[in-house]
Amino acid sequence: MPLKHTLLRFLQQEPMHGYKLRRHARECAWMYPMANASIYPALHSLEAEGFIGHQSEIHKGRARKVYRITNAGRQELHNWLSDSQPVNSSHRDEALLKIAMQSEETISGAHEWIQKAITQLESDLSELLRGRPNASSSSSEYSDLAIAYGTDLINLRKEFMQKVLEASEKAPRKSSALGIARVRNSEILSA
Repeated sequence: MPLKHTLLRFLQQEPMHGYKLRRHARECAWMYPMANASIYPALHSLEAEGFIGHQSEIHKGRARKVYRITNAGRQELHNWLSDSQPVNSSHRDEALLKIAMQSEETISGAHEWIQKAITQLESDLSELLRGRPNASSSSSEYSDLAIAYGTDLINLRKEFMQKVLEASEKAPRKSSALGIARVRNSEILSA
């Protein structure tokens, strides 16, 4: 499971408490979203499997668990990172499918959600870039390459959505032409 292995990778760097693990998980959310609610059950499962252990410490008067990876956890992480995965050549993308299915008659109804998608992409890009300078401890050459890929991917998708909006604004409105054709056809039929 990617969540468990991602947590193992974070713990391979250093022992961490749950809140710090959640912060690191947010940095990877653009690649693989991990809900905060899923992290603690995953930690409990990893501990039950013997991949991590914990020690309790007092911090600001409160007890918290600091998790550390075990040798079995290091081996599990190594196995997962070394395991070959087939590259998924097909991508499910409902927004792309909706755009491909548009016509001049329907595109005006899509303007609002396309604009919202552009705004969300801008937010995603900002979020991706915001955490990077502080994440140098978890950063590696490979992590930096993945961040560069993610940045390029988000920018490319944003540019694509903007082109769709621009093209839709230039497209002739065929809905009125369709209405005229229907009126003419009904006049011919009634004559």
